[in-house]
Amino acid sequence: MSEGRVSSEFSEDQISRIANIFNLKHVDTTGDFLLFVYAEKYPIRHRDVAIPLSSAIEILEAVDRNAERMEEFEGWVDPERGFVEFDIRMQAIGAIRGVAIEKFTFESRACIHAHQCSPPSESVGDMVYPVLRVTSSDGSTCIEISRNSPLSVPLLPLNLDARQSRTVTTLKVFLGGAAGRADCERRALDLANSFLFELNTRNRTSYALRPRLQQPVRRTRASEIEYSVRFPKTSVPKQVAALFSAPSDAMRGSHTSSFLSYYQILEHYLPAIHKRETVRKVRRVLRSLDFDEEKDSSILKILGSVERAHGASEGEQLKALIEECVPDEKLRSFFEFDHGGHFGKKGPISWVSAIHLNSGESLASQVSKRVYALRNRIVHAKDDSRYAEASVLLPGSHEAMRLYPDVELVRTLAIEVIVDNR
Repeated sequence: MSEGRVSSEFSEDQISRIANIFNLKHVDTTGDFLLFVYAEKYPIRHRDVAIPLSSAIEILEAVDRNAERMEEFEGWVDPERGFVEFDIRMQAIGAIRGVAIEKFTFESRACIHAHQCSPPSESVGDMVYPVLRVTSSDGSTCIEISRNSPLSVPLLPLNLDARQSRTVTTLKVFLGGAAGRADCERRALDLANSFLFELNTRNRTSYALRPRLQQPVRRTRASEIEYSVRFPKTSVPKQVAALFSAPSDAMRGSHTSSFLSYYQILEHYLPAIHKRETVRKVRRVLRSLDFDEEKDSSILKILGSVERAHGASEGEQLKALIEECVPDEKLRSFFEFDHGGHFGKKGPISWVSAIHLNSGESLASQVSKRVYALRNRIVHAKDDSRYAEASVLLPGSHEAMRLYPDVELVRTLAIEVIVDNR
């Protein structure tokens, strides 16, 4: 059917509301499904999505009672019902799968909620879905991992062969009753994080909340691919080789881990470059026309150079490393690529310096400040007043999901430093 054709159960206005909620474009109505495509093409989501008419009805009813999609995570908050649903993903093969789930018991008490299934599992056709539900001692609050509710169906593709929408596992929090939107989401998030932490540590089953992407993530590679393969000419220390390969082995989307692996390569070379820079400064003093080894003032110049070098911060050492090993034309070439405004003032990463090609400050200085600030935001996940001016950059956060151009930047730096020190 052509775009705009609607089921007799839905008006064009209702379908338009559904499309706007999920940033979709309606393309067809077939059988018991509304068919959409994403209005913006995400790197991973290229397929059409289908919303069963029954789910569409529940979505509109939920929206009419002020239910909303969450901003930080994929999922819904329904304040009137005191209900929050998070999309989740299993990070690794866990203990709660297959027949093993029959071994588990759950603190499921009598409660005030209506649940569609009971632990430990639910069978739908040939599929078996885990059902993990625990209940507070007073029966007012339940936490459940089970097959998704109708609210989470729209983000899934249509299985055309089976003529049914696919399902995923979601985490649901049922509170004791209606609550304000912010309070409802905050309480549910605290409970979800605690529950997932204990599942991981006590039950060896690792789930994670799925962050919500507001817009596509740009993955522009800032270098051309070389198609000629040669016998190796670059000698790479074992530690450096391991660090450089680590991002390729990392879980998809783990940009913070990739960033730190490349940064560790820079750290590996900091001592050698720092010594080289110190020796160069001392030689400059020795070669000075007014240097006289019999004069205390001349000897003090040498001592001053050494002391200043010894007291250099890691940020200053990083700047010296980039100045020494990374040609300015390489940096300029990197930033001349189209990174979608990522490195500008309005870029998606907060608390870091923007990069300006025509600034009076050198590119090496600007880059070292940005890279070091990012490193601090990633590793200083602690309550320390020294880093209070910048928030922690957590894995899976909105910023972490958009960190790819900075990962490409520190990767470029690592390559140039390795080549300069071969």
